[in-house]
Amino acid sequence: MRYALAAIAIAACYRAPAKHGAAATRTQAVTRGSVADRVLLTGELRAVVAVELSVPRTTATWELAIRWMAEDGTEVKAGDRVLAFDNSAVTADLEQKHLTWLEAAMTLQTARDVSAMETENKANALAQAQVAYDKAKVRADVPADLLAGREAQDRQLEEKRTAVAVKKAQEDYAAQKQAAELDLRVKKIDEDKAKRAIDAAATVIDALELKAPRDGVIVIDNHPWEGRKYHIGDTVQPGWPIVTMPDLGANMEVHSELSDVDDGRVSVGMTGTCTLDAYPGEPFTCTVNQLTPVARTKGEQSLRRAFSVELALGKPDSRLRPGMSVKVELRRPGLEDVVLVPRGAVTFGKQTSVRLASGGARDVTLGPCDAQACAVDKGLVEGDVVVIGDGT
Repeated sequence: MRYALAAIAIAACYRAPAKHGAAATRTQAVTRGSVADRVLLTGELRAVVAVELSVPRTTATWELAIRWMAEDGTEVKAGDRVLAFDNSAVTADLEQKHLTWLEAAMTLQTARDVSAMETENKANALAQAQVAYDKAKVRADVPADLLAGREAQDRQLEEKRTAVAVKKAQEDYAAQKQAAELDLRVKKIDEDKAKRAIDAAATVIDALELKAPRDGVIVIDNHPWEGRKYHIGDTVQPGWPIVTMPDLGANMEVHSELSDVDDGRVSVGMTGTCTLDAYPGEPFTCTVNQLTPVARTKGEQSLRRAFSVELALGKPDSRLRPGMSVKVELRRPGLEDVVLVPRGAVTFGKQTSVRLASGGARDVTLGPCDAQACAVDKGLVEGDVVVIGDGT
Protein backbone atom coordinates (compact mmCIF):
# COMPACT_ATOMS: atom_id res chain seq x y z
CA MET A 1 0.00 0.00 0.00
CA ARG A 2 2.80 2.39 0.92
CA TYR A 3 4.57 1.76 -2.43
CA ALA A 4 1.32 2.35 -4.32
CA LEU A 5 0.83 5.81 -2.76
CA ALA A 6 4.42 6.75 -3.52
CA ALA A 7 3.96 5.71 -7.13
CA ILE A 8 0.84 7.86 -7.45
CA ALA A 9 2.66 10.89 -5.98
CA ILE A 10 5.60 10.46 -8.37
CA ALA A 11 3.25 10.15 -11.32
CA ALA A 12 1.42 13.33 -10.30
CA CYS A 13 4.68 15.27 -10.05
CA TYR A 14 5.78 13.97 -13.42
CA ARG A 15 2.54 15.11 -15.15
CA ALA A 16 2.47 18.63 -13.58
CA PRO A 17 4.72 20.37 -16.17
CA ALA A 18 2.47 19.20 -18.97
CA LYS A 19 -0.56 20.71 -17.21
CA HIS A 20 0.95 24.13 -16.50
CA GLY A 21 3.27 24.48 -19.48
CA ALA A 22 2.92 27.12 -22.21
CA ALA A 23 0.47 26.54 -25.07
CA ALA A 24 1.65 26.38 -28.65
CA THR A 25 2.49 29.74 -30.24
CA ARG A 26 -0.12 30.94 -32.73
CA THR A 27 1.47 31.98 -36.00
CA GLN A 28 0.28 32.86 -39.47
CA ALA A 29 1.97 33.55 -42.75
CA VAL A 30 1.75 36.91 -44.48
CA THR A 31 -0.27 36.52 -47.69
CA ARG A 32 -1.56 38.59 -50.57
CA GLY A 33 -5.17 39.54 -50.97
CA SER A 34 -7.66 42.38 -50.85
CA VAL A 35 -8.70 44.62 -47.99
CA ALA A 36 -11.93 46.56 -47.64
CA ASP A 37 -11.21 49.98 -46.17
CA ARG A 38 -14.03 50.99 -43.83
CA VAL A 39 -14.16 53.57 -41.07
CA LEU A 40 -16.54 52.75 -38.23
CA LEU A 41 -17.71 55.54 -35.93
CA THR A 42 -20.41 56.10 -33.35
CA GLY A 43 -22.36 59.28 -32.82
CA GLU A 44 -25.71 60.80 -32.01
CA LEU A 45 -28.37 62.78 -33.79
CA ARG A 46 -28.62 66.51 -33.41
CA ALA A 47 -31.04 68.98 -34.94
CA VAL A 48 -29.77 71.22 -37.70
CA VAL A 49 -32.06 74.01 -36.49
CA ALA A 50 -32.33 74.54 -32.72
CA VAL A 51 -32.68 77.29 -30.14
CA GLU A 52 -29.84 77.37 -27.61
CA LEU A 53 -30.32 78.40 -23.99
CA SER A 54 -26.92 79.53 -22.74
CA VAL A 55 -25.38 80.75 -19.51
CA PRO A 56 -26.17 84.50 -19.33
CA ARG A 57 -23.36 87.00 -19.77
CA THR A 58 -25.06 89.69 -17.64
CA THR A 59 -23.52 88.54 -14.36
CA ALA A 60 -20.34 89.88 -12.81
CA THR A 61 -19.23 86.36 -11.82
CA TRP A 62 -17.19 84.18 -14.15
CA GLU A 63 -18.68 80.91 -12.91
CA LEU A 64 -22.24 79.88 -12.08
CA ALA A 65 -23.68 76.67 -10.68
CA ILE A 66 -26.72 74.96 -12.15
CA ARG A 67 -29.36 74.96 -9.40
CA TRP A 68 -32.19 73.28 -11.30
CA MET A 69 -33.04 72.14 -14.80
CA ALA A 70 -35.80 70.18 -16.46
CA GLU A 71 -35.17 66.56 -17.37
CA ASP A 72 -33.69 65.70 -20.73
CA GLY A 73 -36.43 65.15 -23.32
CA THR A 74 -39.15 67.02 -21.40
CA GLU A 75 -41.86 68.64 -23.51
CA VAL A 76 -42.39 72.26 -22.47
CA LYS A 77 -44.65 75.15 -23.41
CA ALA A 78 -43.52 78.66 -24.24
CA GLY A 79 -42.74 80.47 -20.97
CA ASP A 80 -42.13 77.32 -18.92
CA ARG A 81 -39.08 77.35 -16.70
CA VAL A 82 -36.31 75.23 -18.18
CA LEU A 83 -33.09 76.12 -16.36
CA ALA A 84 -32.13 78.00 -13.20
CA PHE A 85 -28.69 79.01 -11.97
CA ASP A 86 -27.57 79.72 -8.42
CA ASN A 87 -28.47 83.35 -7.62
CA SER A 88 -27.52 83.37 -3.94
CA ALA A 89 -24.59 85.76 -4.48
CA VAL A 90 -26.89 88.27 -6.20
CA THR A 91 -29.83 87.98 -3.79
CA ALA A 92 -27.53 88.27 -0.77
CA ASP A 93 -26.38 91.66 -2.03
CA LEU A 94 -29.84 92.81 -3.12
CA GLU A 95 -31.02 93.68 0.42
CA GLN A 96 -27.98 95.90 0.92
CA LYS A 97 -28.73 97.60 -2.39
CA HIS A 98 -32.28 98.28 -1.19
CA LEU A 99 -30.95 99.85 2.01
CA THR A 100 -28.52 101.98 0.01
CA TRP A 101 -31.35 103.19 -2.22
CA LEU A 102 -33.62 104.01 0.76
CA GLU A 103 -30.82 105.97 2.41
CA ALA A 104 -30.14 107.88 -0.82
CA ALA A 105 -33.87 108.60 -1.26
CA MET A 106 -34.19 109.87 2.33
CA THR A 107 -31.07 112.02 1.92
CA LEU A 108 -32.52 113.51 -1.26
CA GLN A 109 -35.85 114.29 0.38
CA THR A 110 -34.14 115.87 3.39
CA ALA A 111 -31.99 117.98 1.08
CA ARG A 112 -35.11 119.12 -0.77
CA ASP A 113 -36.81 120.18 2.46
CA VAL A 114 -33.73 121.97 3.83
CA SER A 115 -32.96 123.73 0.55
CA ALA A 116 -36.60 124.82 0.24
CA MET A 117 -36.47 126.34 3.73
CA GLU A 118 -33.15 128.08 3.07
CA THR A 119 -34.33 129.35 -0.30
CA GLU A 120 -37.52 130.67 1.29
CA ASN A 121 -35.47 132.46 3.95
CA LYS A 122 -33.33 134.09 1.28
CA ALA A 123 -36.47 135.08 -0.61
CA ASN A 124 -37.93 136.66 2.57
CA ALA A 125 -34.67 138.50 3.20
CA LEU A 126 -34.76 139.82 -0.35
CA ALA A 127 -38.37 140.93 0.04
CA GLN A 128 -37.57 142.74 3.29
CA ALA A 129 -34.56 144.41 1.71
CA GLN A 130 -36.73 145.49 -1.21
CA VAL A 131 -39.35 146.97 1.15
CA ALA A 132 -36.64 148.82 3.04
CA TYR A 133 -35.26 150.15 -0.23
CA ASP A 134 -38.66 151.25 -1.49
CA LYS A 135 -39.30 153.03 1.78
CA ALA A 136 -35.87 154.70 1.72
CA LYS A 137 -36.38 155.74 -1.89
CA VAL A 138 -39.71 157.42 -1.07
CA ARG A 139 -38.10 159.29 1.78
CA ALA A 140 -35.11 160.29 -0.37
CA ASP A 141 -37.42 161.68 -3.07
CA VAL A 142 -38.73 164.40 -0.72
CA PRO A 143 -37.29 167.77 -1.89
CA ALA A 144 -34.30 168.81 0.15
CA ASP A 145 -35.71 172.34 0.73
CA LEU A 146 -38.55 170.82 2.75
CA LEU A 147 -36.15 169.10 5.15
CA ALA A 148 -33.52 170.13 7.55
CA GLY A 149 -30.09 170.38 5.96
CA ARG A 150 -28.63 167.16 7.43
CA GLU A 151 -31.78 164.98 7.13
CA ALA A 152 -31.91 165.23 3.33
CA GLN A 153 -28.35 163.95 3.16
CA ASP A 154 -29.12 161.09 5.57
CA ARG A 155 -32.09 160.02 3.46
CA GLN A 156 -29.92 159.90 0.34
CA LEU A 157 -27.37 157.74 2.15
CA GLU A 158 -30.12 155.44 3.45
CA GLU A 159 -31.41 154.95 -0.10
CA LYS A 160 -27.95 153.94 -1.30
CA ARG A 161 -27.44 151.63 1.69
CA THR A 162 -30.75 149.83 1.15
CA ALA A 163 -30.03 149.57 -2.58
CA VAL A 164 -26.77 147.80 -1.74
CA ALA A 165 -28.67 145.55 0.69
CA VAL A 166 -31.18 144.65 -2.04
CA LYS A 167 -28.37 143.75 -4.45
CA LYS A 168 -26.71 141.63 -1.74
CA ALA A 169 -30.01 139.87 -0.99
CA GLN A 170 -30.55 139.19 -4.67
CA GLU A 171 -27.07 137.67 -4.97
CA ASP A 172 -27.63 135.55 -1.85
CA TYR A 173 -30.97 134.36 -3.16
CA ALA A 174 -29.51 133.44 -6.57
CA ALA A 175 -26.53 131.70 -4.97
CA GLN A 176 -28.83 129.75 -2.66
CA LYS A 177 -30.98 128.59 -5.57
CA GLN A 178 -27.92 127.55 -7.60
CA ALA A 179 -26.32 125.72 -4.67
CA ALA A 180 -29.61 123.99 -3.84
CA GLU A 181 -30.11 122.87 -7.44
CA LEU A 182 -26.56 121.52 -7.64
CA ASP A 183 -26.82 119.71 -4.31
CA LEU A 184 -30.17 118.18 -5.25
CA ARG A 185 -28.79 117.13 -8.62
CA VAL A 186 -25.87 115.31 -6.98
CA LYS A 187 -28.14 113.58 -4.47
CA LYS A 188 -30.58 112.65 -7.24
CA ILE A 189 -27.71 111.07 -9.15
CA ASP A 190 -26.84 109.05 -6.03
CA GLU A 191 -30.45 107.91 -5.72
CA ASP A 192 -30.68 107.02 -9.40
CA LYS A 193 -27.43 105.10 -9.17
CA ALA A 194 -28.71 103.10 -6.18
CA LYS A 195 -32.00 102.44 -8.01
CA ARG A 196 -30.15 101.29 -11.13
CA ALA A 197 -28.10 98.90 -9.00
CA ILE A 198 -31.35 97.35 -7.73
CA ASP A 199 -32.77 97.14 -11.25
CA ALA A 200 -29.54 95.59 -12.52
CA ALA A 201 -29.58 93.00 -9.73
CA ALA A 202 -33.23 92.21 -10.50
CA THR A 203 -32.35 91.86 -14.18
CA VAL A 204 -29.52 89.48 -13.31
CA ILE A 205 -31.83 87.42 -11.09
CA ASP A 206 -34.36 87.20 -13.91
CA ALA A 207 -31.60 86.29 -16.38
CA LEU A 208 -30.47 83.43 -14.12
CA GLU A 209 -33.77 81.68 -14.75
CA LEU A 210 -34.19 80.63 -18.38
CA LYS A 211 -37.62 79.98 -19.86
CA ALA A 212 -38.67 78.21 -23.02
CA PRO A 213 -39.00 80.68 -25.92
CA ARG A 214 -41.50 78.39 -27.65
CA ASP A 215 -43.22 75.02 -27.39
CA GLY A 216 -40.98 72.03 -27.91
CA VAL A 217 -38.68 69.40 -26.43
CA ILE A 218 -35.55 70.24 -24.48
CA VAL A 219 -32.24 68.46 -24.94
CA ILE A 220 -29.49 68.72 -22.31
CA ASP A 221 -26.11 69.42 -23.93
CA ASN A 222 -22.81 67.75 -23.09
CA HIS A 223 -20.26 69.24 -20.70
CA PRO A 224 -17.24 70.36 -22.79
CA TRP A 225 -14.71 68.97 -20.31
CA GLU A 226 -16.42 65.96 -18.79
CA GLY A 227 -17.79 64.33 -21.95
CA ARG A 228 -21.25 63.82 -20.37
CA LYS A 229 -24.52 65.66 -20.12
CA TYR A 230 -24.78 68.53 -17.64
CA HIS A 231 -25.93 67.72 -14.13
CA ILE A 232 -27.50 69.85 -11.42
CA GLY A 233 -24.63 71.33 -9.43
CA ASP A 234 -22.22 71.63 -12.36
CA THR A 235 -20.21 74.84 -12.52
CA VAL A 236 -20.50 76.55 -15.90
CA GLN A 237 -19.22 79.72 -17.55
CA PRO A 238 -21.03 82.58 -19.33
CA GLY A 239 -21.88 81.80 -22.94
CA TRP A 240 -21.89 78.02 -22.59
CA PRO A 241 -24.97 76.42 -24.20
CA ILE A 242 -26.67 74.20 -21.62
CA VAL A 243 -30.01 73.31 -23.19
CA THR A 244 -31.19 73.26 -26.80
CA MET A 245 -34.71 73.15 -28.16
CA PRO A 246 -34.49 71.45 -31.56
CA ASP A 247 -36.85 72.11 -34.41
CA LEU A 248 -38.20 68.59 -34.92
CA GLY A 249 -39.59 69.56 -38.30
CA ALA A 250 -36.13 70.35 -39.67
CA ASN A 251 -33.42 67.92 -40.82
CA MET A 252 -31.20 66.05 -38.37
CA GLU A 253 -27.45 65.54 -38.60
CA VAL A 254 -25.05 63.10 -36.97
CA HIS A 255 -22.30 64.33 -34.65
CA SER A 256 -19.42 61.89 -34.23
CA GLU A 257 -15.71 61.80 -33.40
CA LEU A 258 -12.69 60.40 -35.22
CA SER A 259 -9.71 59.33 -33.12
CA ASP A 260 -6.50 61.15 -33.92
CA VAL A 261 -4.80 57.82 -34.65
CA ASP A 262 -7.12 57.59 -37.70
CA ASP A 263 -6.12 61.02 -38.99
CA GLY A 264 -6.57 61.23 -42.74
CA ARG A 265 -9.00 58.33 -43.05
CA VAL A 266 -12.06 60.61 -43.20
CA SER A 267 -12.55 63.61 -45.46
CA VAL A 268 -15.38 65.97 -46.27
CA GLY A 269 -17.62 64.51 -48.96
CA MET A 270 -17.17 60.85 -47.98
CA THR A 271 -20.41 58.86 -48.07
CA GLY A 272 -21.56 55.89 -46.07
CA THR A 273 -24.44 54.55 -44.03
CA CYS A 274 -25.75 55.75 -40.68
CA THR A 275 -27.75 53.17 -38.74
CA LEU A 276 -29.81 54.23 -35.76
CA ASP A 277 -29.87 51.84 -32.81
CA ALA A 278 -33.61 52.50 -32.61
CA TYR A 279 -34.13 51.38 -36.24
CA PRO A 280 -31.34 48.89 -36.97
CA GLY A 281 -33.01 47.55 -40.09
CA GLU A 282 -33.32 50.93 -41.80
CA PRO A 283 -29.88 52.42 -42.56
CA PHE A 284 -29.71 55.99 -43.84
CA THR A 285 -27.35 57.28 -46.48
CA CYS A 286 -25.12 59.95 -44.95
CA THR A 287 -22.34 62.27 -46.09
CA VAL A 288 -19.50 63.95 -44.18
CA ASN A 289 -20.12 67.69 -44.43
CA GLN A 290 -17.76 68.99 -41.75
CA LEU A 291 -14.51 67.83 -40.15
CA THR A 292 -12.51 69.88 -37.67
CA PRO A 293 -8.91 70.45 -38.82
CA VAL A 294 -7.44 69.96 -35.34
CA ALA A 295 -8.00 67.09 -32.91
CA ARG A 296 -9.12 68.17 -29.46
CA THR A 297 -8.75 66.43 -26.12
CA LYS A 298 -11.71 64.49 -24.80
CA GLY A 299 -11.52 66.10 -21.37
CA GLU A 300 -9.31 68.01 -18.97
CA GLN A 301 -7.61 64.86 -17.64
CA SER A 302 -7.79 62.73 -20.79
CA LEU A 303 -4.89 62.12 -23.16
CA ARG A 304 -7.23 61.01 -25.94
CA ARG A 305 -7.73 63.39 -28.84
CA ALA A 306 -10.34 63.31 -31.56
CA PHE A 307 -11.64 65.22 -34.57
CA SER A 308 -15.27 66.32 -34.57
CA VAL A 309 -17.21 64.92 -37.53
CA GLU A 310 -20.62 66.07 -38.74
CA LEU A 311 -22.62 64.02 -41.24
CA ALA A 312 -25.74 65.03 -43.14
CA LEU A 313 -28.49 62.45 -43.52
CA GLY A 314 -29.75 61.72 -47.00
CA LYS A 315 -33.43 62.18 -46.18
CA PRO A 316 -35.58 63.67 -43.40
CA ASP A 317 -37.64 61.37 -41.22
CA SER A 318 -40.28 62.43 -38.70
CA ARG A 319 -39.29 59.59 -36.37
CA LEU A 320 -35.82 60.97 -35.76
CA ARG A 321 -35.16 62.66 -32.44
CA PRO A 322 -32.06 64.42 -31.10
CA GLY A 323 -29.89 62.25 -28.88
CA MET A 324 -30.56 58.98 -30.72
CA SER A 325 -27.39 56.90 -31.01
CA VAL A 326 -26.03 56.14 -34.46
CA LYS A 327 -23.50 53.69 -35.92
CA VAL A 328 -21.61 55.16 -38.87
CA GLU A 329 -19.85 53.18 -41.58
CA LEU A 330 -17.84 55.17 -44.11
CA ARG A 331 -16.44 53.39 -47.13
CA ARG A 332 -13.08 54.11 -48.74
CA PRO A 333 -11.79 52.58 -51.99
CA GLY A 334 -10.54 49.06 -51.23
CA LEU A 335 -7.14 47.67 -52.23
CA GLU A 336 -6.59 44.58 -54.36
CA ASP A 337 -3.63 42.20 -54.48
CA VAL A 338 -1.70 43.70 -51.57
CA VAL A 339 0.44 42.16 -48.84
CA LEU A 340 -1.79 41.43 -45.84
CA VAL A 341 -0.85 40.90 -42.21
CA PRO A 342 -3.40 39.61 -39.67
CA ARG A 343 -4.66 42.48 -37.57
CA GLY A 344 -4.15 40.44 -34.41
CA ALA A 345 -0.41 40.30 -35.09
CA VAL A 346 0.01 44.07 -35.16
CA THR A 347 1.13 46.06 -32.13
CA PHE A 348 -0.08 49.64 -32.57
CA GLY A 349 1.73 52.50 -30.88
CA LYS A 350 4.19 55.26 -31.63
CA GLN A 351 5.90 52.70 -33.85
CA THR A 352 3.72 49.98 -35.37
CA SER A 353 5.39 46.58 -35.26
CA VAL A 354 4.88 42.81 -35.49
CA ARG A 355 6.67 39.86 -33.83
CA LEU A 356 8.17 37.31 -36.18
CA ALA A 357 7.88 33.60 -35.58
CA SER A 358 11.62 33.33 -36.17
CA GLY A 359 12.18 35.70 -33.26
CA GLY A 360 12.44 39.42 -32.74
CA ALA A 361 10.15 42.31 -33.71
CA ARG A 362 9.98 44.25 -36.94
CA ASP A 363 8.66 47.75 -37.54
CA VAL A 364 6.06 47.98 -40.27
CA THR A 365 4.21 50.67 -42.16
CA LEU A 366 0.55 49.88 -42.72
CA GLY A 367 -2.10 51.03 -45.13
CA PRO A 368 -5.85 50.54 -44.69
CA CYS A 369 -7.18 47.92 -42.29
CA ASP A 370 -10.43 46.04 -42.02
CA ALA A 371 -11.65 43.87 -39.15
CA GLN A 372 -9.32 40.96 -40.03
CA ALA A 373 -6.20 42.27 -41.76
CA CYS A 374 -4.12 45.31 -42.63
CA ALA A 375 -2.39 46.18 -45.87
CA VAL A 376 1.41 46.33 -45.49
CA ASP A 377 3.17 49.20 -47.21
CA LYS A 378 6.62 48.44 -45.83
CA GLY A 379 8.36 45.97 -43.53
CA LEU A 380 6.93 42.54 -44.54
CA VAL A 381 6.82 40.41 -47.66
CA GLU A 382 4.58 37.56 -48.66
CA GLY A 383 5.56 34.40 -46.83
CA ASP A 384 6.86 36.02 -43.63
CA VAL A 385 5.44 34.25 -40.55
CA VAL A 386 4.20 36.44 -37.70
CA VAL A 387 3.03 35.73 -34.17
CA ILE A 388 -0.65 36.30 -33.45
CA GLY A 389 -1.50 38.10 -30.21
CA ASP A 390 0.84 37.62 -27.26
CA GLY A 391 2.08 34.29 -28.49
CA THR A 392 0.20 32.16 -25.96
